[in-house]
Amino acid sequence: MDKEFFKINHKINLLDILHILDISKDEIVFKKENLDVHPEKINIEDFVSFENLKKNKLSFFTNVKSNFKNVSSGICIAEKENFKYLNKDIIKIPYSNPKKGFSKILKKYVTENQQYKKENKIHPSAIVHKTAKIGKNVFIGAYSIIGEDVIIEDNTYISERVTISSNCKVGKECFIGAGVFIECTVLNKKVNVAHNTVLGKIGFGFIPENTNTILTPHVGSLIIGKGTNIGSGCTIDRGLIDKTQIGKYVMIDNQVHIGHNCVIDDFCILAGQVGLSGSVVLEKNVILGGDVSVKNNIKIGEGSIVAGASKVFNSFPKASKIGGSPAQDINSWKRLVASQRLSYKKRKKN
Repeated sequence: MDKEFFKINHKINLLDILHILDISKDEIVFKKENLDVHPEKINIEDFVSFENLKKNKLSFFTNVKSNFKNVSSGICIAEKENFKYLNKDIIKIPYSNPKKGFSKILKKYVTENQQYKKENKIHPSAIVHKTAKIGKNVFIGAYSIIGEDVIIEDNTYISERVTISSNCKVGKECFIGAGVFIECTVLNKKVNVAHNTVLGKIGFGFIPENTNTILTPHVGSLIIGKGTNIGSGCTIDRGLIDKTQIGKYVMIDNQVHIGHNCVIDDFCILAGQVGLSGSVVLEKNVILGGDVSVKNNIKIGEGSIVAGASKVFNSFPKASKIGGSPAQDINSWKRLVASQRLSYKKRKKN
């Protein structure tokens, strides 16, 4: 953990960690000679990567290919079957998903030094329209603009230089990062939007007529479901006539573009630099790797996975595994790549 930017809120001992993970102290594993191990007396001084694990520091272990031989002390969260890879002097905490457990602990104890304080405070330089409805424990940062009839519900944090246009709604316990612009949008509760993202902007619609090109008005909206996370520098268009819809608990990485009238169902994951043209439909639990592009009016079925850098020009059914450009069934794509490599080798020999 870089202490220039992050800090531990207060003193933590091993018993606190076990409580968060719902682990009994009888389940931890340590060197048998250390019969006097008392979790309440072992303090956690730092959170570190596994390679930097030392006494009174906490980490997690998932990668059996890690350089674990040089790590000989500290406290580590790991799956039981991986305990055999860890030095006997390391105190081991069993957990089925070590990274998830470690994340829960960080969320509980670590804050940015520039802490987001949930207090009733509107910065003097912020402009809040008199008809806006502001809930309890709402923070509004410097130079932010809150438009007419905007609703901001309880326990929400609005950073500096945020613009929220007329009639938008921001639900409870949301976080809006610096420089975000929001219009024609409803955010449900617990939505996180990182810095410099634009939500609900007009889509890329026009009627080309040389010097008389007409921009098509977009009179729809954008709806974002509960618990969704949106990265920095993203752009999500509002609908042309109907809604653009983002479901619940969707994970959107940095620099993602989502065109007008797209429908992204619950639990989808979109990695960095994904681009969706208009009216794309992603059913539940679809995963798009980085730099994937999807043509307009394409539908990708529930539970499908698209490999990074793929270019999708056709719809695919449920549970598809897709890759390539143009995208196809990933096994067909792998056979094609193998065939091309073999052909290249033959030509090179000749």
